[in-house]
Formats: sequence, C-alpha cells, structure tokens
Amino acid sequence: MTTLNQPRSIHGLLLGALLLSGCAQFGPEPPPATPLSAQQLQISQQSGYQVPAQWWQQLHDPTLNALIAQTLEQSPSLQLAAARLRQARSQLGLSESQLGPQIDANATLDRERYSLYGLLPPPIGGHYYNVYSLTLNARWELDFWGKHRAEVAAALGEQQAVAIEGEQARLLLTQNVLAQYTQLQRLLAQSALLQARQQQVSTRLQLSRARNKAGLLAADELRPLQLQLNQLQQQQQNLITETEHTRHALAALSGQAPDALTQLTPAPLGAPPALNQAALTINLLGQRPDILAQRARVEAMNQSVSAAKAEFYPNISLGAFIGQSAVESSQLLKSQSQVLGISPAISLPVFYSGALQANLAGSRARYDMAVASYNQTLLDALREAADSLSDWQQSHAQLRDTHQATVLRSDSASSAQARFHAGLINRIALLDAQEAKLNQQAAQIDALARQRLAWVAVNTALGGGELPTASSAVAN
Repeated sequence: MTTLNQPRSIHGLLLGALLLSGCAQFGPEPPPATPLSAQQLQISQQSGYQVPAQWWQQLHDPTLNALIAQTLEQSPSLQLAAARLRQARSQLGLSESQLGPQIDANATLDRERYSLYGLLPPPIGGHYYNVYSLTLNARWELDFWGKHRAEVAAALGEQQAVAIEGEQARLLLTQNVLAQYTQLQRLLAQSALLQARQQQVSTRLQLSRARNKAGLLAADELRPLQLQLNQLQQQQQNLITETEHTRHALAALSGQAPDALTQLTPAPLGAPPALNQAALTINLLGQRPDILAQRARVEAMNQSVSAAKAEFYPNISLGAFIGQSAVESSQLLKSQSQVLGISPAISLPVFYSGALQANLAGSRARYDMAVASYNQTLLDALREAADSLSDWQQSHAQLRDTHQATVLRSDSASSAQARFHAGLINRIALLDAQEAKLNQQAAQIDALARQRLAWVAVNTALGGGELPTASSAVAN
C-alpha cells in the first residue's frame, strides 16, 4: 500500500510508464476506407423540394390518417426499434460511467487461523481470530489518452444511428401502409366497375337471347357473351380475394388481428398532390434516415478505432479506501480502528501476444465495413431517388393521357346515348360505347393508383419529413 506522503514515488512511476509506453506498437496501418463525397458523385448541394412532416396528410383522408397513427403506435417493428434505442442508451450510460470515479461500500467478517510459523508469532499465531471491516473503496481511472472519451463518442454515435434507424423504420412502415391502402382503394374501385361491366354484359346477353328466339341470331353467337360474363365473374372473385389479402396486410402492419379491418371503408381513390417537377432532383437526399444513420455509424466506428489505439498506452488509475477494521466487534467503531490508504496503479501494455494489434485491426475493419455500408446505402439511395423521380414523371404523363382518353370515351358514350334516344342507333351500339367507357375508366383507376404510388415513392426516397437532430436524438 502506498501512503499519502509519497508523491515522489508516484512521479517516478509515472515517468517510468511514459518511458515504457512505446513497448506495444500499433503495427502496420493500412489506409482507411473513404466515404463517398458529393463531389465524387457529382451531386450539387442546391436546395429544392422539402418533404413536409406527416406528408401523407396532404391526401386529406381522415381514415388514412387514423390508420397510420394507429400503425405508428402499435406496430411491433417500431416497438423493436424503440427497444434497440433503449439498449443503445444503456450502452452510452455504461461508457459515460467510466469517466468518473467508482465507489462501493463493503462490510466483511473474516475468520482465520493464523499459522504458528507465519509472520505473526504467538499468541496470534496458532489461533483463530475474527476480523471485522467496514470500508468505502474508490477507484478512478485517469483518461489521459482519451480512451473512455472515445468510447463515449462511439456509443453516442451508435445511439444516434439507432435513433435515426427508428425513423427509417417509421418511414418504411408508413410507405407500406400507404401502398396497401392505395391498393385497397384501387381494388374497391375496380370491383365497382366490374359489377357495372357484368351488368352491361348481362344486358347484352339478354338482348342476344331475344334476337336468337326471334330467329335473328344463331345460338353459337351467344357463347362469346356467356364466356365473357363467366370471365368477369372470375375476375370479381379474384378481386374479392385480393381485397381480403390487402385488408389482412393492413391489419398486420398496424399490429391488429387479420379481420380487424374488415369494415374499413377508404376514401375514393383520387390524384395525389402536385409536385414541383423542376425542384425534384436526385440532389435532395439530405433528409434520408438510412443515409444519416450510416453516416453516424461511420463516425462511431472511427471513435472506436481511437479507443483501440488508446489501449496501447499506459493505463493509470487511482484507488483509495477508508473505513474501520478490528478483531473485536466492540472495537470496530472506535477512532483508533480507522484504516486509510491510497493506491495509484499503472498498467503497461508490454506484450499481449498480438491481442492489442488484433483488437485494433478489428476496429479498423469495422470502420471500413461501416464506410462500405454507407457508400452502398448512398448509391442505392441515388438509384431509388432517380427511379422514383422517373416513375413520377412517367405516371404523371400517363395519367394525363389516360384522363384525356377517358373524357373522350365519356363524350362518345354520351353521344351514343343521345343518338340512341333519337333512334339513330340500336341498343347494341349503345352498349358497345358504354363498354368502351367502362374499360377506359378501369384504365384510369390503374393510372391513378400508379401515380399515387409514385408520389409515395418520391416522398419516401427523399427522406419522408422531419428527422431528429443529434441533440434531440440524445434527449429522447
């Protein structure tokens, strides 16, 4: 035990540690991986379209808003993300605890027989004695080389990455709900049109049967209409099955039983809000949670490398204790039973059979892996953004053309209706015009659904709204 009046000895130990600290060497240091930069990818930093928070509310659909709110509250995947964030916070707390002193209290009772031929002669030697102790022990590791500070920074970066990954999970979950909800709207709209088409074919079949009875139409000419009606009925059954599966998917996403949304009635499918196409470019990736999370993990791994390097330097710690010790319990609390000591310690990493070098190599490899993952995420994000923008532009043009065709078919059907009432065409010609109108309306529903999904993809690819800042991620 080192007493309190030995500063020269402590200084000598510290000087010896500094002289011997070069015994453990880093070994060869390969060049680290480099994150891709905006200049390398030829991405400008210009501003443009900013995805608003809760961007799905621009659809003005209360049913959808309530479903997404329920999903974000009850989804097991988000509960898993929240648990991972709590775990990351606890790891940060453990790392921060290493920066301060550690104090514990001990109460012990030792019963020992002392050797007759040991250091203590009779009457102590050769007899049993009880030793009672009450002590407070303190230990503080001096972070001269920044090891624990680097560990805290790494843990903080990992917590930020996990927090932002939780936002990415929310974003993808919202995207899935919107996709399934849009699919449900499309299926219900197509089902209503399919019923109208069945009614139209049934009417045509009745007219054809009447003409067959009048000898104006051969019986063989009825079969194509019968086959068409049968095919439409099969399509209706397929739509019913798809609708049920979509409801089940929405229920699973929102953390509910499969039949929980059987009575869900979505709003009619409509066109999504307009986007400023001039402002939609692949440069707008700063809001994407997956990119920010990977970047935070790169910084965390870089700090881990710094912590691994600090292992090569001497570890200096201060220990101290104060308490009471006596061989009789009645004497334990007397002032003369007090014990006091201080014990500085220096650990020199001289030879560990390559353990320190292996740990450093592993930290460097994890950093390179984080950089590679970041680079791949960035490249995938660029592709997804480019694809979503292309899909949006094409779906916008397709919907415009489909809408024009629908207007023309509707005008044609109205004209046929007027000519029919004027006696200029027969009922079959009218039914032909109405069938063409229904077919075009079905095409417009699909075009609306495609543009809605393209709008969802654009908002998702560009980040999906607000993200927590580094400070708010820590506060949460």
